Amino acid sequence: MAIDPIAVWANMKLKTWPERYWMLALSDDNASAAAAAMRNAEGRYASLIRDQGCLSVILDEAALAELEKEAPVRERFGPFKIVSTDGELPFDVIGFLRPLLEVLNGAGIKAGPQCGADFDHLFIYEKDIRRAEELMDGFVAAAKQKKAAS
Repeated sequence: MAIDPIAVWANMKLKTWPERYWMLALSDDNASAAAAAMRNAEGRYASLIRDQGCLSVILDEAALAELEKEAPVRERFGPFKIVSTDGELPFDVIGFLRPLLEVLNGAGIKAGPQCGADFDHLFIYEKDIRRAEELMDGFVAAAKQKKAAS
């Protein structure tokens, strides 16, 4: 039986990480430096994706400063805030982020999703974070009301 994503949202808390984050594009030959930056970001959010285009790294400013000493940055995007789910999130729930992304994107807010094994994450431009937090709080409140009514 499919898990209702709105029912999961009704029990979800969100965490906005306090640091300022940047997404960097690095060439593939900088994988060792990117991995070292991940270790240096212990206790803070960090993400590393290798795809057909490049290495994409999301780091806070402190870890970023260390990485930039070791590797040339091809492109830089941000600054961002990271918002993470902070509650039980079944891995098999289908379409979990979609309804929230529709709200945020519909309001003109870029919210880039990154999914982990335990939690999901959104990178949101720092300039939009307050408005995004208000929309996300309203979304979770509506999910709770829908769950209570059913």
